[in-house]
Amino acid sequence: MIMKHLLRYQRQIVLAVLPFLAALLLHSPVMAQQEDEKPQGTNVKWTVKDDIIVINYDLKTDPDLKFKVDVVMKRETDPAFSAAPVTTEGDIGEGYFAGTNREIRWYYRRDYPQGFEGEGYYFEIHVQEIGKESKWLYYAVGAAAIAGGVIAFLVSKNQNELPPGGIPLPPGRP
Repeated sequence: MIMKHLLRYQRQIVLAVLPFLAALLLHSPVMAQQEDEKPQGTNVKWTVKDDIIVINYDLKTDPDLKFKVDVVMKRETDPAFSAAPVTTEGDIGEGYFAGTNREIRWYYRRDYPQGFEGEGYYFEIHVQEIGKESKWLYYAVGAAAIAGGVIAFLVSKNQNELPPGGIPLPPGRP
């Protein structure tokens, strides 16, 4: 009984699922394009005041967007060197940090009591937008996949049953 209804409405079911799959395929290039336009911390400057490194940066973007901001100290003469500040305060972490002359204060002696020797240090500001991505597309594709799986299960289940006469149908032609 269910099989008859599914076969009768097979075209409508396919036409209903097809837009969701097309949206998934069309969504991929949009996401790739957004990766290229990712906001960045620019105009990074830093100074040392006692046991505090003050890092200033600009984040020129929409002030209504929320970001996750991290900072990493690098060294020009040693590409393997990387120091991630832990004891920080200011415009770092998650928040609304768009604007100019944003400030991060790093109490570096708490993280690295021995300090740093030499020169050639610089800071990279890593910015990631959060809270903007909509989940509706993922829910729609998931629902379409579940519906497709149920239909495939029902269709394959009913194909193994014998017709009303009890004699199996011959196999299809090659």
